Amino acid sequence: MKFLEKLLLALLGATICHTAVFAGGPMTNTNQSAAFLRSVARGTSLQSDAVYFNPAGVVFMDNGFHIGINDQMAKQTRTTSSSLVMGNNLPGGFSETEFQGSVFSPLVPSVHFAWKHNRIALMAGMGVNGGGGTIKYDNGLASFERIVSSFPTLLTANGLPTTAYSRDLFLEGSSMTLAFNFGAAFRITDWLSVAAMVRYSSSNNSYKAGLSNMMLNPAHPLLNPTSQMVSAGQLLTSINMAQYAALVDQQLDVKQKGSSFSPVLALSFHKGKWDASVKYEFEMRTELENETSKDINLGTGGMFPNGAKVKAETPALLAVAVSRHFGPVKVTAEWHEFFDKNAENSFSNVITGNTTEYLLGAEWQITDKWLVSAGAQYTALDMDPAKYSDMNFSCPSVSVGLGFMYSFSEKIGLNFGVMPTFYQDVTSTGVHSFGGMNLGQYTDVFSRTSIACGLGLDIKLGR
Repeated sequence: MKFLEKLLLALLGATICHTAVFAGGPMTNTNQSAAFLRSVARGTSLQSDAVYFNPAGVVFMDNGFHIGINDQMAKQTRTTSSSLVMGNNLPGGFSETEFQGSVFSPLVPSVHFAWKHNRIALMAGMGVNGGGGTIKYDNGLASFERIVSSFPTLLTANGLPTTAYSRDLFLEGSSMTLAFNFGAAFRITDWLSVAAMVRYSSSNNSYKAGLSNMMLNPAHPLLNPTSQMVSAGQLLTSINMAQYAALVDQQLDVKQKGSSFSPVLALSFHKGKWDASVKYEFEMRTELENETSKDINLGTGGMFPNGAKVKAETPALLAVAVSRHFGPVKVTAEWHEFFDKNAENSFSNVITGNTTEYLLGAEWQITDKWLVSAGAQYTALDMDPAKYSDMNFSCPSVSVGLGFMYSFSEKIGLNFGVMPTFYQDVTSTGVHSFGGMNLGQYTDVFSRTSIACGLGLDIKLGR
């Protein structure tokens, strides 16, 4: 029964991969404004998105109200190229060796609000802190296909020659974590300030999957004298394997919801040509509760029991930034450390250490109305490739941002940014075992693509 457990676990795992499509660590989105897409390093921002990137710096902004309204669109693909899919050698098997899932997120909003008066500021913000998309696999997964396509080999080894198979497979997963921040900042001196915030996160995931219409063509003078394609469920029942027959037709439909509170602390320095900031986001210890209408069953009960809870923690983040002004040009360097090793979530079995990011950005105020900017971010992961799977993987990457801000007046500005991300392929090898048989070594190459663009409106009211 272990081989069918592996098959169904592959189906299950395919639906629960994290679907974050933006810059940041494996579980965290850090792109919280269109200005981020155009300049990347925002840790010393004194615009509306300082509410997220530089909360203590809000008290160095002009007196009055500051509002930022942003929307981003993103498209991503996840691809696994595999060297071993058993169906490639079968007349009725699948010939593909490349399996791709795609995510398109047309609406990813973020809103920032701040009121500043002299030495104090109050602020609030909302953004997509994790997930933000729906991933669909129209052609299945390599890991799944390896198992399904091994059925003919398994039956042949057990005295029932089989050369072809087919199946219907449906895989779809979505995730969204909205974070709402509320806080205050205080300027201790003319150049130093502090801030504290409370963050409330609300997570909603949805997973749907189905395995049905599995067909095989066993050659048997009594069971199937013409070697035509027959129902796998009926076949397994007829050869006294009914305990397996019930497992080859499975459906999954589950929603997960959960929330958590966590604090955020920050410092900001602003003097002359120099700006700097330090921000620490505490771990979000979210638990998700299952709302299950259809569940995968391995014969010992469902895999998503209704009402059961699972960990979906977002790691703590330490962000440090420093900037210097060179006339009309501002250059910012930034460093992020995601404490992934301490958080329990879907990446826990792959992570061996923390994720580190290095960011560099520049803004050039060409005229009173036009500002252009560019930046880059390198994300270094600490994961074990031997534990990678196409169900849940991430890749080291370089993101490049480019865009502009156009000021209609001193009170209204429009930001536009675009950010493609270039991922480094990760290679993993393993041995495919099925039904007690060793079917050879395989090599999987994991790759990703991503591009995001966004528009944002900054509004100032009062002085």
